[in-house]
Amino acid sequence: MKDLIILGAGGLGQEVAWLVEEINQSEKKWNLLGFLDSHPDVEGKFFIGYPVLGPFHLAKKYKNCHFVVAFGDPRLREQTVNIVSKYNVKWANLISPTVILHSSNKLGKGIVIGRQTDLTLDCELEDHTMLNIHVVLGHKVKIGKFSIISPNVTINGGATIGHTCSIGANAFVRDIIIGDYVTVGASSCVVANIESNCVIAGVPAKLIRKGAPVKSVTTSLRNKTIL
Repeated sequence: MKDLIILGAGGLGQEVAWLVEEINQSEKKWNLLGFLDSHPDVEGKFFIGYPVLGPFHLAKKYKNCHFVVAFGDPRLREQTVNIVSKYNVKWANLISPTVILHSSNKLGKGIVIGRQTDLTLDCELEDHTMLNIHVVLGHKVKIGKFSIISPNVTINGGATIGHTCSIGANAFVRDIIIGDYVTVGASSCVVANIESNCVIAGVPAKLIRKGAPVKSVTTSLRNKTIL
């Protein structure tokens, strides 16, 4: 079994820990050591039986360990990966045993794919992309690095999602192009190309705001800590 550490001990990090347990039930593959998280509120705590080992800079101590990032905010995913990558760490791909992958699909490093997700043919997932549970990708869908696709999202064949994007739960995306740093609201229907750096929502989806999404207090605290 290979040693594994999850970057981020929040709700999504705990879901990823459960995914590791699911993978190990099918094939004993990962020895989950715990979490790294620089937020002061989680220091020394345990989540679903796994310890928070310390802040992100301790990644340099785990020379032979694999890592995976588990934040739901794409910008925080990008920031965390950039910080930890300077320690030349190895990245794990965590894929539910319920997922069937055709050989034509291309996966980067640090990929997470949840239960009952369906990729068809010629899809491409760039580094540190996450597909949550019950996601459907049509043929030749491309998803950029750090992007996260929430539960029950359907993306039509030929669509391109840029890097560092968030597609909200139950959204539908046609065969269009979505730029970088885009947030799509839950249950939205995206039927036209979307420029970078904006928030959209609705049926059909319309522009809500240009520029980066408003950061939550939690995200702001994390950013101050890990920097």
